[in-house]
Amino acid sequence: MIGNLRRAFALAAALCVAVSILVADDDSPAPSRQVLEVRVQGNNRLSTAAVLSHVKTRAGNPYDESVVKADEQRLLETRQFSNVLVTRTPTNKGVIVTFTVSERGTISALTISGNKAIKTGELMKELTFGVGDPMDRFIVETGRKAIEAKYRDKGYAQSEVTVDADALSSGKVVYQIREGPRGFVRGIRFEGNTFFSWLKLKMSIASSTRFWPFVQGILDTEQVDRDVETLRGLYVDQGFLDVQVGRRIEFSPDRSRVTIVFLIQEGTRYRVNNVVFHGNLVFANDELLKKLLMGGGAFFTSSGMEQDTKAIQDAYGEIGYVDATVKASRQFVAPANPNEQPPAMVNLLFDIVEKDQYHVGRIEVRGNSVTQERVIRRELRFFPEQLFDTVAAEESRKRLMDTRLFNKVTITPEGTAAGVRDAMVKVDEAQTAEFIIGVGVSSNNGLSGNVTLRQKNFDLYHWPTQQDWKNGRAFKGGGQVLTVSVEPGTELSQAAIEWFDPALGDKNLSLGQKIYYFQRERETYMERRVGYVPSLGRRFANSWYGELAGRVEEVNIDDLDHHAPPEVREAKGGNFLIGPKASLTRDRTDSRWAPSTGDRFTVSYEQIFGDWNFGRLNIDYRHYRTLMTDALNRKHILASRLAAGQIFGDAPVFEKFYGGGTGSIRGFKYRGISPRSAGEPGRGEPIGGDFMLLANSEYTFPLIGEQLRGALFVDTGTVEKDFGITEYRSSVGFGVRWVLPLLGQVPMSFDFGFPITKASDDDTQIFSFSVGWSF
Repeated sequence: MIGNLRRAFALAAALCVAVSILVADDDSPAPSRQVLEVRVQGNNRLSTAAVLSHVKTRAGNPYDESVVKADEQRLLETRQFSNVLVTRTPTNKGVIVTFTVSERGTISALTISGNKAIKTGELMKELTFGVGDPMDRFIVETGRKAIEAKYRDKGYAQSEVTVDADALSSGKVVYQIREGPRGFVRGIRFEGNTFFSWLKLKMSIASSTRFWPFVQGILDTEQVDRDVETLRGLYVDQGFLDVQVGRRIEFSPDRSRVTIVFLIQEGTRYRVNNVVFHGNLVFANDELLKKLLMGGGAFFTSSGMEQDTKAIQDAYGEIGYVDATVKASRQFVAPANPNEQPPAMVNLLFDIVEKDQYHVGRIEVRGNSVTQERVIRRELRFFPEQLFDTVAAEESRKRLMDTRLFNKVTITPEGTAAGVRDAMVKVDEAQTAEFIIGVGVSSNNGLSGNVTLRQKNFDLYHWPTQQDWKNGRAFKGGGQVLTVSVEPGTELSQAAIEWFDPALGDKNLSLGQKIYYFQRERETYMERRVGYVPSLGRRFANSWYGELAGRVEEVNIDDLDHHAPPEVREAKGGNFLIGPKASLTRDRTDSRWAPSTGDRFTVSYEQIFGDWNFGRLNIDYRHYRTLMTDALNRKHILASRLAAGQIFGDAPVFEKFYGGGTGSIRGFKYRGISPRSAGEPGRGEPIGGDFMLLANSEYTFPLIGEQLRGALFVDTGTVEKDFGITEYRSSVGFGVRWVLPLLGQVPMSFDFGFPITKASDDDTQIFSFSVGWSF
């Protein structure tokens, strides 16, 4: 019995020893073990402390296998070591963790050879390592690619950068460069295109031919490849779903001149076969079909599908289905016979998820620390308890952005209550105070300076408290505009104080006050004006705006030249003018400041009394159309204008119409189109007319980025002594619009106009310009 017990104890002891041996050999010690010691082996260049600075495993802490593995990975990511081996040695007192590292060699020399076009120092900036850093073939290859990319950016498309393998094995990094010739794009061709013209395709791509100094025209093969995809997308958008686009680059014998050839196989243009709706219960199929641009038989376009999707989305959004989703897809029509060629037809599928209908609950405004809440609310076109109209919400967002008080505006439905969603209006307030010091020069007005103080969020009605002065809110937050400006110049000088409230009493009324001084050197006299203009306006439905204004003005005509005509001498001295003016405007453009679509119509009549009695009628219509948007989201815009004016009664020479110059008919001098005096002295001097007619068209398009745009224009019109047309002027021309990011945005406009028809006594001027700097 005792012998059996001894054998049992011996067996148990043997099992314990075996288990201990197995545990000692296991690479995953029990989590409850403590870390006894952390050791480092194999390090020669780096100190043990430097290695352990990347390790989070510490003596005395509980052993954690995940931490140890993370330490191993962290050491490898330093790229100081080519290999890291971790061993774990269990003891009775804890686990000894040993990191055995294999150090990389260091870079003993770094050399770039063969470079002539780009300085070595500039190329070195492309590298992320230097002498003394660990030798890592990965970062060496990354540096090679960076240098090669630098050369390609400079137009050296044939450049080649290699690494000296022998030098690399001895710890030296030597980049050898074969630059090759610099390639400039001298021509761009398209082969196989019949649907799109060369001009349309050329304006759609980013690659450009050299046009120094405006366009460098450097060959960029990566950009050419992107242009291939742009052209393909252009065709697919117009229904050429099988289009294939490739490219070929042709070099001159010395490889310095390049012609890019885009190879196009248009294929067949697809049409819409059927339109299918799924999931619509609120609207019948016929109702939705009426909202679409593309029906059965129409050519398929991607933009048309997007517009139709939005039209359906808006139809639901207008009646409170704010969560409704509309997903459009196309389905190729299979041939009737499997052996036949598939027809170039697609079915349009609209999958609609209507969800629930909601009314507007509360309207919450957030983000306005300065702007008063009422200023925001008066621009909203939706109200509590109405159906939540997402179209009206988007219109409200645009109206708020047009105030120029905010950088960003979002209007979103929020809440979980049944049938109700709150409208969350979040605004990001812009900097509304502007202090501008500038200088400008133009062919119309000569050299002029500009000092302007403008507050676009002024508040005249609320007298500030002491706290308002402390937190910077004094006279701010009311949405009014206060402008104080002084503009001295060589030919034109003016100054003004103007205050405008766009929503008087938070109603559809506006109120304005303006006091001004104006001095202008004319052809044979000096004109000075001091005046006051009050105005009261009202906004009507359908984008109409009406205004009643008055003018109280003293005009002084003096400093007459000896050859000033009788018409000027008649107005010599002080001239008091007073009278009302009524105007009506309809603005349907997409932006008040930089329109690209829509139209704007204005008609006004002013009746003047005082030292002179006459009436002035002006009509002005402008239309804007975006012809296309290119791959960089830049717009090609066609702007047209038709304007006419008529004076009734006896108006003085300083109130009549003149033509010519920027803003009128280019190719003619400013005020170079005018009836001429027949009296003595001053025979042939301009004296203005009672009738004016202008008809202009201008096409502007992008050239480089957002800074440089080109322009082609046709200007026509006349200024006559009386109503009617005896001489009609016309000109054609081109120009550039250049905005330089130098000391702020510097707008520059240069136009070359060439008269086609003119009167014998007109003053012509081919070049007109305008340049302004703001500091």
